[in-house]
Amino acid sequence: MLSYRFRDGVHVGSEESDCVITTPYATRLNSIRHSLRFEDPSDSFKALLRDLSTDGVEREQLSIKNNPLVNEPCRSELLADLDNFYAKGLLLIEISGVNGAAICLKPVRSMLHRRTVPEGGFRIRFSRYVNVQPFNDGLRISSPLSAGAVLVLDQRLFPILVQLVSECDEEIIRKVLPDDLQEHCADVVSMLLSSGTAGICDVQGVPDVDKEAVDAGWTAEDLEFHCHTREQMIDLCSGQSVPRPVDQERYPAKHQRIILCSQSLPRPSRINNNLSFFQVIHSRKTIRSYQDKPVNVSVLADFLWHSMHIREEIRCDPGLPRAYEGLLRPVASAGALHSIELYLCINRCIGLQSGFYHYDSANHSLGKLNDLADPCLQMLDLAAASTCRAPQSTSVSPGQGQRPDVLVVMAARYGRNAGLHQQTGLSYALILKDVGSIYQQLYLVATALGLAPCGLSFGSSELFEQVSGLSGCLECSVGEFMIGNPR
Repeated sequence: MLSYRFRDGVHVGSEESDCVITTPYATRLNSIRHSLRFEDPSDSFKALLRDLSTDGVEREQLSIKNNPLVNEPCRSELLADLDNFYAKGLLLIEISGVNGAAICLKPVRSMLHRRTVPEGGFRIRFSRYVNVQPFNDGLRISSPLSAGAVLVLDQRLFPILVQLVSECDEEIIRKVLPDDLQEHCADVVSMLLSSGTAGICDVQGVPDVDKEAVDAGWTAEDLEFHCHTREQMIDLCSGQSVPRPVDQERYPAKHQRIILCSQSLPRPSRINNNLSFFQVIHSRKTIRSYQDKPVNVSVLADFLWHSMHIREEIRCDPGLPRAYEGLLRPVASAGALHSIELYLCINRCIGLQSGFYHYDSANHSLGKLNDLADPCLQMLDLAAASTCRAPQSTSVSPGQGQRPDVLVVMAARYGRNAGLHQQTGLSYALILKDVGSIYQQLYLVATALGLAPCGLSFGSSELFEQVSGLSGCLECSVGEFMIGNPR
Protein backbone atom coordinates (compact mmCIF):
# COMPACT_ATOMS: atom_id res chain seq x y z
CA MET A 1 0.00 0.00 0.00
CA LEU A 2 1.28 3.44 -0.98
CA SER A 3 -0.05 6.45 0.88
CA TYR A 4 0.52 10.19 1.25
CA ARG A 5 0.37 12.40 4.29
CA PHE A 6 1.71 15.78 5.31
CA ARG A 7 5.25 15.62 6.61
CA ASP A 8 6.26 16.89 10.04
CA GLY A 9 6.06 20.64 10.39
CA VAL A 10 3.12 21.18 8.00
CA HIS A 11 0.24 22.96 9.69
CA VAL A 12 -3.22 23.46 8.20
CA GLY A 13 -5.23 26.41 9.48
CA SER A 14 -7.91 28.82 8.34
CA GLU A 15 -8.32 32.56 8.04
CA GLU A 16 -11.89 33.62 7.43
CA SER A 17 -12.99 31.54 4.42
CA ASP A 18 -9.47 30.64 3.27
CA CYS A 19 -7.26 27.68 4.07
CA VAL A 20 -3.66 28.43 5.02
CA ILE A 21 -0.95 25.77 4.95
CA THR A 22 2.18 26.67 6.87
CA THR A 23 5.27 24.87 5.56
CA PRO A 24 8.37 23.81 7.51
CA TYR A 25 10.60 25.86 5.18
CA ALA A 26 12.02 29.31 5.82
CA THR A 27 14.97 31.45 4.79
CA ARG A 28 18.06 31.60 6.99
CA LEU A 29 17.57 35.35 7.28
CA ASN A 30 14.35 35.51 9.28
CA SER A 31 13.21 31.92 10.06
CA ILE A 32 9.62 32.86 9.19
CA ARG A 33 7.93 29.81 7.73
CA HIS A 34 6.52 30.12 4.23
CA SER A 35 2.81 29.50 3.78
CA LEU A 36 0.29 28.71 1.05
CA ARG A 37 -3.16 30.31 0.91
CA PHE A 38 -6.19 28.76 -0.84
CA GLU A 39 -9.23 30.99 -1.29
CA ASP A 40 -12.70 29.52 -0.81
CA PRO A 41 -11.64 25.86 -0.96
CA SER A 42 -14.16 23.19 -1.90
CA ASP A 43 -15.43 20.62 0.58
CA SER A 44 -13.47 17.87 -1.17
CA PHE A 45 -10.27 19.93 -0.87
CA LYS A 46 -10.90 20.47 2.84
CA ALA A 47 -11.48 16.74 3.26
CA LEU A 48 -8.19 16.05 1.45
CA LEU A 49 -6.33 18.40 3.79
CA ARG A 50 -7.95 16.77 6.80
CA ASP A 51 -6.98 13.27 5.67
CA LEU A 52 -3.41 14.33 4.81
CA SER A 53 -3.06 15.83 8.28
CA THR A 54 -4.25 12.69 10.08
CA ASP A 55 -4.15 9.12 8.77
CA GLY A 56 -3.06 9.96 5.23
CA VAL A 57 -4.55 9.21 1.83
CA GLU A 58 -4.05 5.91 0.03
CA ARG A 59 -3.16 6.21 -3.64
CA GLU A 60 -5.97 3.83 -4.57
CA GLN A 61 -8.53 6.17 -3.03
CA LEU A 62 -7.87 8.74 -5.72
CA SER A 63 -6.72 6.58 -8.62
CA ILE A 64 -9.54 4.01 -8.76
CA LYS A 65 -12.54 5.19 -10.69
CA ASN A 66 -16.05 4.81 -9.29
CA ASN A 67 -14.64 5.24 -5.80
CA PRO A 68 -17.56 6.41 -3.66
CA LEU A 69 -15.16 8.44 -1.49
CA VAL A 70 -14.22 10.74 -4.39
CA ASN A 71 -16.63 12.20 -6.93
CA GLU A 72 -15.41 11.87 -10.50
CA PRO A 73 -15.57 15.62 -11.39
CA CYS A 74 -13.16 16.58 -8.58
CA ARG A 75 -10.79 13.61 -8.96
CA SER A 76 -8.43 15.34 -11.39
CA GLU A 77 -8.38 18.48 -9.26
CA LEU A 78 -7.45 16.54 -6.12
CA LEU A 79 -4.70 14.66 -7.99
CA ALA A 80 -3.36 18.02 -9.19
CA ASP A 81 -3.44 19.29 -5.59
CA LEU A 82 -1.46 16.24 -4.46
CA ASP A 83 1.11 16.85 -7.20
CA ASN A 84 1.38 20.47 -6.06
CA PHE A 85 1.95 19.47 -2.42
CA TYR A 86 4.49 16.86 -3.56
CA ALA A 87 6.46 19.34 -5.66
CA LYS A 88 6.57 21.83 -2.78
CA GLY A 89 8.07 19.20 -0.47
CA LEU A 90 5.08 18.88 1.85
CA LEU A 91 4.18 15.20 1.48
CA LEU A 92 5.61 12.11 3.11
CA ILE A 93 5.21 9.16 0.71
CA GLU A 94 5.07 5.81 2.45
CA ILE A 95 4.97 2.20 1.29
CA SER A 96 3.61 -0.30 3.81
CA GLY A 97 3.81 -4.08 3.98
CA VAL A 98 2.77 -6.78 6.42
CA ASN A 99 5.07 -5.30 9.07
CA GLY A 100 3.69 -1.78 8.69
CA ALA A 101 5.63 1.14 7.19
CA ALA A 102 8.51 -0.27 5.13
CA ILE A 103 10.06 2.67 3.26
CA CYS A 104 9.31 6.40 3.10
CA LEU A 105 10.32 9.37 0.98
CA LYS A 106 10.65 12.43 3.20
CA PRO A 107 11.27 15.81 1.56
CA VAL A 108 14.07 17.93 3.00
CA ARG A 109 13.73 20.87 0.61
CA SER A 110 10.87 22.94 -0.67
CA MET A 111 11.19 21.58 -4.21
CA LEU A 112 10.89 17.91 -5.10
CA HIS A 113 10.82 16.51 -8.64
CA ARG A 114 8.92 13.26 -9.17
CA ARG A 115 10.83 10.72 -11.26
CA THR A 116 9.26 7.51 -12.53
CA VAL A 117 10.90 4.30 -13.65
CA PRO A 118 12.38 4.76 -17.16
CA GLU A 119 10.98 2.67 -19.98
CA GLY A 120 13.24 -0.06 -21.30
CA GLY A 121 16.39 -1.32 -19.63
CA PHE A 122 18.24 0.84 -17.13
CA ARG A 123 20.94 0.60 -14.48
CA ILE A 124 20.59 2.36 -11.14
CA ARG A 125 22.99 2.92 -8.26
CA PHE A 126 23.49 5.13 -5.22
CA SER A 127 25.00 8.57 -5.59
CA ARG A 128 28.68 8.55 -4.65
CA TYR A 129 27.82 11.39 -2.22
CA VAL A 130 25.15 9.40 -0.36
CA ASN A 131 25.00 9.26 3.45
CA VAL A 132 23.49 6.33 5.36
CA GLN A 133 22.72 7.04 9.02
CA PRO A 134 20.77 5.25 11.78
CA PHE A 135 17.28 6.67 12.18
CA ASN A 136 14.95 5.39 14.91
CA ASP A 137 14.64 1.67 14.08
CA GLY A 138 15.83 2.01 10.50
CA LEU A 139 18.23 3.85 8.22
CA ARG A 140 18.11 7.33 6.74
CA ILE A 141 19.58 7.72 3.26
CA SER A 142 20.37 11.23 2.03
CA SER A 143 22.78 13.22 -0.09
CA PRO A 144 23.85 16.88 -0.07
CA LEU A 145 22.45 17.11 -3.60
CA SER A 146 19.12 15.45 -2.81
CA ALA A 147 15.78 17.13 -2.23
CA GLY A 148 14.51 14.23 -0.14
CA ALA A 149 15.67 11.52 2.22
CA VAL A 150 14.68 7.86 2.01
CA LEU A 151 13.82 6.23 5.33
CA VAL A 152 14.18 2.44 5.29
CA LEU A 153 12.11 1.19 8.23
CA ASP A 154 11.70 -2.51 7.42
CA GLN A 155 14.96 -4.42 7.89
CA ARG A 156 13.90 -6.84 5.16
CA LEU A 157 14.73 -4.03 2.69
CA PHE A 158 18.33 -3.62 3.86
CA PRO A 159 19.67 -5.99 1.16
CA ILE A 160 18.55 -3.44 -1.46
CA LEU A 161 21.08 -0.98 -0.04
CA VAL A 162 23.88 -3.49 -0.58
CA GLN A 163 22.81 -3.98 -4.20
CA LEU A 164 22.69 -0.23 -4.89
CA VAL A 165 26.35 0.21 -3.97
CA SER A 166 27.05 -0.98 -7.52
CA GLU A 167 24.97 -0.83 -10.66
CA CYS A 168 21.83 -2.95 -10.67
CA ASP A 169 18.65 -3.20 -12.70
CA GLU A 170 14.98 -3.42 -11.78
CA GLU A 171 15.05 -7.21 -11.80
CA ILE A 172 17.79 -7.36 -9.17
CA ILE A 173 15.83 -5.03 -6.92
CA ARG A 174 12.68 -7.05 -7.43
CA LYS A 175 14.45 -10.26 -6.38
CA VAL A 176 15.48 -8.89 -2.99
CA LEU A 177 12.05 -7.38 -2.23
CA PRO A 178 9.87 -9.31 0.23
CA ASP A 179 6.83 -11.01 -1.31
CA ASP A 180 4.37 -8.53 0.19
CA LEU A 181 6.21 -5.60 -1.43
CA GLN A 182 6.80 -7.10 -4.88
CA GLU A 183 4.01 -5.04 -6.43
CA HIS A 184 5.75 -1.85 -5.30
CA CYS A 185 9.08 -2.44 -7.04
CA ALA A 186 8.51 0.46 -9.44
CA ASP A 187 7.44 2.67 -6.52
CA VAL A 188 10.64 1.87 -4.58
CA VAL A 189 12.79 2.72 -7.61
CA SER A 190 10.78 5.92 -8.12
CA MET A 191 11.38 6.92 -4.48
CA LEU A 192 15.12 6.45 -4.84
CA LEU A 193 15.24 8.45 -8.06
CA SER A 194 12.92 11.19 -6.83
CA SER A 195 14.88 11.66 -3.62
CA GLY A 196 18.10 12.17 -5.56
CA THR A 197 19.95 9.57 -3.47
CA ALA A 198 20.26 7.29 -6.51
CA GLY A 199 20.37 7.87 -10.24
CA ILE A 200 20.35 6.23 -13.65
CA CYS A 201 23.88 5.28 -14.69
CA ASP A 202 25.58 6.34 -17.90
CA VAL A 203 28.00 4.12 -19.83
CA GLN A 204 30.77 5.00 -17.37
CA GLY A 205 28.59 3.97 -14.45
CA VAL A 206 28.14 7.53 -13.14
CA PRO A 207 24.61 8.22 -11.79
CA ASP A 208 22.93 11.12 -13.58
CA VAL A 209 22.38 12.91 -10.25
CA ASP A 210 26.18 13.06 -9.80
CA LYS A 211 27.26 13.99 -13.32
CA GLU A 212 27.95 17.71 -12.86
CA ALA A 213 29.52 17.33 -9.41
CA VAL A 214 31.78 14.50 -10.55
CA ASP A 215 32.89 16.40 -13.65
CA ALA A 216 33.73 19.42 -11.46
CA GLY A 217 35.76 17.24 -9.08
CA TRP A 218 33.72 17.79 -5.90
CA THR A 219 34.65 15.63 -2.93
CA ALA A 220 31.92 14.33 -0.64
CA GLU A 221 33.25 16.35 2.31
CA ASP A 222 33.41 19.65 0.43
CA LEU A 223 30.02 19.17 -1.19
CA GLU A 224 28.35 18.34 2.14
CA PHE A 225 29.90 21.40 3.79
CA HIS A 226 29.04 23.73 0.91
CA CYS A 227 25.42 22.63 0.54
CA HIS A 228 24.83 22.73 4.29
CA THR A 229 26.15 26.24 4.82
CA ARG A 230 25.06 28.01 1.62
CA GLU A 231 21.39 27.10 1.34
CA GLN A 232 18.99 30.02 1.29
CA MET A 233 15.99 27.89 2.30
CA ILE A 234 16.26 25.74 5.41
CA ASP A 235 14.07 23.05 6.92
CA LEU A 236 13.04 24.05 10.45
CA CYS A 237 11.54 20.63 11.18
CA SER A 238 14.22 18.34 9.84
CA GLY A 239 13.57 15.70 12.48
CA GLN A 240 17.02 16.09 13.96
CA SER A 241 17.44 16.45 17.69
CA VAL A 242 16.96 19.95 19.03
CA PRO A 243 20.39 21.57 19.48
CA ARG A 244 21.38 22.06 23.08
CA PRO A 245 21.68 25.76 23.90
CA VAL A 246 25.26 26.92 24.36
CA ASP A 247 25.98 28.83 27.56
CA GLN A 248 27.51 32.02 26.20
CA GLU A 249 28.89 32.94 29.62
CA ARG A 250 31.30 30.01 29.26
CA TYR A 251 32.74 31.69 26.17
CA PRO A 252 33.29 35.37 27.06
CA ALA A 253 34.58 37.81 24.48
CA LYS A 254 37.96 38.23 26.19
CA HIS A 255 39.74 34.91 26.59
CA GLN A 256 42.15 34.23 29.44
CA ARG A 257 44.39 31.17 29.64
CA ILE A 258 46.17 29.53 32.58
CA ILE A 259 49.82 30.33 31.85
CA LEU A 260 53.25 29.62 33.26
CA CYS A 261 54.36 33.24 33.06
CA SER A 262 53.47 36.44 31.27
CA GLN A 263 55.57 38.91 29.30
CA SER A 264 54.21 42.33 28.47
CA LEU A 265 54.86 43.55 24.95
CA PRO A 266 55.81 47.13 24.07
CA ARG A 267 53.11 49.29 22.55
CA PRO A 268 53.92 50.12 18.95
CA SER A 269 55.68 53.32 18.06
CA ARG A 270 54.99 55.14 14.83
CA ILE A 271 56.04 52.97 11.91
CA ASN A 272 58.64 54.88 9.94
CA ASN A 273 58.59 53.70 6.37
CA ASN A 274 57.74 55.12 3.02
CA LEU A 275 55.15 52.52 2.06
CA SER A 276 51.64 53.82 1.51
CA PHE A 277 48.64 51.58 2.03
CA PHE A 278 48.38 50.81 -1.68
CA GLN A 279 52.11 50.13 -1.89
CA VAL A 280 51.70 47.61 0.92
CA ILE A 281 48.94 45.88 -1.04
CA HIS A 282 51.06 45.89 -4.18
CA SER A 283 54.14 44.60 -2.34
CA ARG A 284 52.34 41.85 -0.46
CA LYS A 285 53.76 38.45 -1.31
CA THR A 286 54.69 35.15 0.28
CA ILE A 287 58.31 34.80 1.39
CA ARG A 288 59.55 31.43 2.62
CA SER A 289 63.29 31.93 3.20
CA TYR A 290 64.81 33.75 6.17
CA GLN A 291 68.11 35.34 7.10
CA ASP A 292 70.23 34.19 10.01
CA LYS A 293 69.25 37.14 12.18
CA PRO A 294 65.88 36.40 13.84
CA VAL A 295 63.01 38.81 14.42
CA ASN A 296 63.03 40.84 17.62
CA VAL A 297 60.33 41.18 20.23
CA SER A 298 59.63 44.81 19.34
CA VAL A 299 58.73 43.98 15.73
CA LEU A 300 56.73 40.94 16.88
CA ALA A 301 54.81 43.18 19.29
CA ASP A 302 54.00 45.60 16.45
CA PHE A 303 52.91 42.68 14.29
CA LEU A 304 50.47 41.40 16.93
CA TRP A 305 49.17 44.84 17.91
CA HIS A 306 48.26 45.92 14.39
CA SER A 307 46.76 42.52 13.59
CA MET A 308 44.71 41.37 16.58
CA HIS A 309 44.75 43.62 19.64
CA ILE A 310 41.38 44.51 21.17
CA ARG A 311 40.51 48.11 20.40
CA GLU A 312 37.12 48.13 22.12
CA GLU A 313 34.57 45.95 23.85
CA ILE A 314 31.00 46.39 22.63
CA ARG A 315 27.51 45.06 23.35
CA CYS A 316 26.01 43.42 20.26
CA ASP A 317 22.26 43.30 19.60
CA PRO A 318 21.36 45.09 22.85
CA GLY A 319 17.73 44.68 23.82
CA LEU A 320 17.39 41.33 22.04
CA PRO A 321 17.32 37.94 23.79
CA ARG A 322 20.51 36.95 21.98
CA ALA A 323 22.51 40.02 23.16
CA TYR A 324 26.16 39.16 23.63
CA GLU A 325 29.61 40.64 24.22
CA GLY A 326 31.54 41.59 21.12
CA LEU A 327 34.98 42.92 20.32
CA LEU A 328 36.48 45.34 17.84
CA ARG A 329 39.90 44.43 16.48
CA PRO A 330 41.88 45.70 13.48
CA VAL A 331 40.59 42.66 11.57
CA ALA A 332 36.99 41.85 10.66
CA SER A 333 34.91 39.09 12.28
CA ALA A 334 31.35 37.96 11.61
CA GLY A 335 29.10 39.50 14.26
CA ALA A 336 32.15 40.92 16.08
CA LEU A 337 32.45 37.51 17.77
CA HIS A 338 36.22 37.19 17.29
CA SER A 339 36.30 33.59 18.45
CA ILE A 340 39.79 33.01 17.04
CA GLU A 341 42.78 33.24 19.35
CA LEU A 342 46.43 33.46 18.34
CA TYR A 343 49.02 31.03 19.69
CA LEU A 344 52.69 31.51 18.89
CA CYS A 345 55.29 28.80 18.55
CA ILE A 346 58.44 30.87 19.08
CA ASN A 347 61.42 29.19 17.46
CA ARG A 348 63.75 32.16 17.85
CA CYS A 349 63.11 35.79 18.74
CA ILE A 350 65.52 38.39 20.15
CA GLY A 351 64.24 39.44 23.57
CA LEU A 352 61.90 36.47 24.03
CA GLN A 353 62.48 32.91 25.19
CA SER A 354 61.61 30.06 22.85
CA GLY A 355 58.39 28.29 23.66
CA PHE A 356 54.65 28.13 23.04
CA TYR A 357 52.63 31.24 23.92
CA HIS A 358 49.07 32.59 23.91
CA TYR A 359 48.59 36.18 22.78
CA ASP A 360 46.47 38.12 25.28
CA SER A 361 44.94 40.62 22.89
CA ALA A 362 43.33 42.62 25.71
CA ASN A 363 46.51 43.26 27.69
CA HIS A 364 48.88 43.02 24.70
CA SER A 365 51.04 40.40 26.35
CA LEU A 366 52.26 36.87 25.75
CA GLY A 367 51.45 34.10 28.21
CA LYS A 368 53.82 31.17 28.09
CA LEU A 369 52.13 27.78 28.08
CA ASN A 370 55.01 25.44 27.32
CA ASP A 371 58.68 25.25 26.47
CA LEU A 372 59.75 24.40 22.94
CA ALA A 373 58.84 20.75 23.46
CA ASP A 374 58.71 18.00 20.85
CA PRO A 375 55.16 18.78 19.61
CA CYS A 376 56.27 22.40 18.99
CA LEU A 377 59.29 21.23 17.01
CA GLN A 378 57.06 18.93 14.97
CA MET A 379 54.74 21.84 14.22
CA LEU A 380 57.71 23.90 13.03
CA ASP A 381 59.00 21.03 10.88
CA LEU A 382 55.54 20.49 9.42
CA ALA A 383 55.35 24.19 8.54
CA ALA A 384 58.76 24.03 6.86
CA ALA A 385 57.81 20.90 4.92
CA SER A 386 54.52 22.47 3.79
CA THR A 387 56.33 25.40 2.15
CA CYS A 388 58.46 23.04 0.06
CA ARG A 389 55.36 21.52 -1.51
CA ALA A 390 53.96 24.87 -2.64
CA PRO A 391 53.92 24.88 -6.49
CA GLN A 392 54.96 28.56 -6.61
CA SER A 393 57.77 28.12 -4.07
CA THR A 394 60.66 28.88 -6.44
CA SER A 395 62.79 30.26 -3.61
CA VAL A 396 62.73 27.00 -1.63
CA SER A 397 64.04 23.67 -2.88
CA PRO A 398 62.29 20.42 -1.97
CA GLY A 399 63.48 19.26 1.43
CA GLN A 400 65.22 22.58 2.12
CA GLY A 401 62.42 24.44 3.86
CA GLN A 402 63.41 26.51 6.87
CA ARG A 403 61.76 26.55 10.24
CA PRO A 404 60.17 29.98 10.66
CA ASP A 405 61.21 32.30 13.46
CA VAL A 406 57.60 32.34 14.63
CA LEU A 407 54.72 30.05 13.73
CA VAL A 408 51.32 31.64 14.42
CA VAL A 409 48.50 29.15 15.08
CA MET A 410 44.89 30.32 14.87
CA ALA A 411 42.55 28.40 17.18
CA ALA A 412 38.78 28.90 17.27
CA ARG A 413 36.60 28.66 20.35
CA TYR A 414 33.78 26.93 18.52
CA GLY A 415 31.30 27.31 21.37
CA ARG A 416 31.39 31.09 21.03
CA ASN A 417 30.13 30.88 17.45
CA ALA A 418 27.71 28.06 18.24
CA GLY A 419 26.04 30.18 20.90
CA LEU A 420 24.82 32.46 18.13
CA HIS A 421 24.74 30.29 15.00
CA GLN A 422 24.00 26.74 16.16
CA GLN A 423 20.45 26.81 14.77
CA THR A 424 21.56 27.96 11.30
CA GLY A 425 24.48 25.56 11.03
CA LEU A 426 26.84 28.36 9.99
CA SER A 427 29.25 28.27 12.94
CA TYR A 428 32.20 26.59 11.27
CA ALA A 429 31.68 28.31 7.91
CA LEU A 430 31.88 31.72 9.60
CA ILE A 431 34.99 30.66 11.52
CA LEU A 432 36.73 29.85 8.25
CA LYS A 433 35.71 33.21 6.80
CA ASP A 434 37.29 34.86 9.83
CA VAL A 435 40.46 32.85 9.21
CA GLY A 436 40.63 34.28 5.69
CA SER A 437 40.30 37.82 7.05
CA ILE A 438 43.07 37.20 9.56
CA TYR A 439 45.36 35.74 6.90
CA GLN A 440 45.07 38.91 4.83
CA GLN A 441 45.56 41.14 7.87
CA LEU A 442 48.70 39.25 8.89
CA TYR A 443 50.05 39.47 5.36
CA LEU A 444 49.53 43.22 5.10
CA VAL A 445 50.92 44.02 8.55
CA ALA A 446 53.94 41.78 8.00
CA THR A 447 54.60 43.44 4.65
CA ALA A 448 54.39 46.92 6.20
CA LEU A 449 56.87 45.86 8.90
CA GLY A 450 59.31 44.34 6.41
CA LEU A 451 58.80 40.78 7.61
CA ALA A 452 58.67 37.61 5.54
CA PRO A 453 55.06 36.34 5.69
CA CYS A 454 53.71 32.95 4.60
CA GLY A 455 50.23 31.56 5.12
CA LEU A 456 49.99 27.78 5.31
CA SER A 457 47.25 25.60 3.85
CA PHE A 458 47.76 22.74 6.28
CA GLY A 459 48.39 22.18 9.98
CA SER A 460 47.92 19.50 12.62
CA SER A 461 45.06 19.69 15.10
CA GLU A 462 46.59 16.74 16.94
CA LEU A 463 49.90 18.55 17.56
CA PHE A 464 48.07 21.68 18.67
CA GLU A 465 46.09 19.67 21.22
CA GLN A 466 49.30 18.14 22.56
CA VAL A 467 51.17 21.39 22.98
CA SER A 468 48.25 23.50 24.22
CA GLY A 469 46.74 20.89 26.52
CA LEU A 470 43.29 21.73 25.14
CA SER A 471 40.58 19.51 23.76
CA GLY A 472 40.02 20.12 20.06
CA CYS A 473 36.31 20.39 20.78
CA LEU A 474 36.93 23.44 22.97
CA GLU A 475 39.57 25.14 20.82
CA CYS A 476 40.36 23.77 17.39
CA SER A 477 43.29 24.89 15.26
CA VAL A 478 42.02 26.30 11.98
CA GLY A 479 45.00 28.07 10.39
CA GLU A 480 48.77 28.60 10.51
CA PHE A 481 51.00 31.51 9.46
CA MET A 482 54.80 31.88 9.44
CA ILE A 483 56.96 34.96 9.84
CA GLY A 484 60.69 35.68 9.90
CA ASN A 485 63.23 38.18 8.62
CA PRO A 486 63.41 37.96 4.81
CA ARG A 487 66.65 36.82 3.27
